[in-house]
Amino acid sequence: TAPELPTTTLAKSCYSMMFAYCTSLTSAPQLPATTLADYCYSGMFGGCTSLTEAPELPSTTLANYCYSSMFENCNNLNYIKMLATDISANKCLYNWVSDVSSSGTFVKHPNMTTLPNGISGIPEGWTVEDYLESA
Repeated sequence: TAPELPTTTLAKSCYSMMFAYCTSLTSAPQLPATTLADYCYSGMFGGCTSLTEAPELPSTTLANYCYSSMFENCNNLNYIKMLATDISANKCLYNWVSDVSSSGTFVKHPNMTTLPNGISGIPEGWTVEDYLESA
């Protein structure tokens, strides 16, 4: 079981590799941070092969390398909700979904129109949905 990670403002590399290769981790902690820092989540869940759903990623503006390799080799991961609208930071999504499940659902902010497909964007073969806020 992962601990709670309630902070909303992160420091450089603060959660980098935190749960890497925790192959029994089935549920990720909530990640409520809206102010990210360089490398803050880099490799955080890499190799977590039992993880099927990513935590909601509410930050609208990404930082350099912040999500790089975040879910790499999470081969059962089949659901991601990422609400970023600004992915202009250097390699913020680099290899972040390499070797995830071949099918799943990717939920994005409706204003995000520049996400590429592939290991550094939306996983190939996944259904894409726009996030609709409840009234």
